[in-house]
Amino acid sequence: MAPECQSVHMQPVYMEQAEPAIDQLWGVGVIGLVVGLLVYLAVLALMLWIGYLIVKAAVRNGLKEHTTWLEGRRGPLR
Repeated sequence: MAPECQSVHMQPVYMEQAEPAIDQLWGVGVIGLVVGLLVYLAVLALMLWIGYLIVKAAVRNGLKEHTTWLEGRRGPLR
């Protein structure tokens, strides 16, 4: 007897969608926010420090030039 061809009805297998845990995403978001805030504050502090150094050098040079100008008009200040 010849084996009959039987069709096997296969049901589709649905893979469960792996939903990321909201708590894990929230934690990563908070960490990213903190890191971003720290980088922002570090850049801001660096800009302020460089600005301070520029103003300090400008005031020092301005005072030196003013002192030499005054000494040229009146003689030594001290």
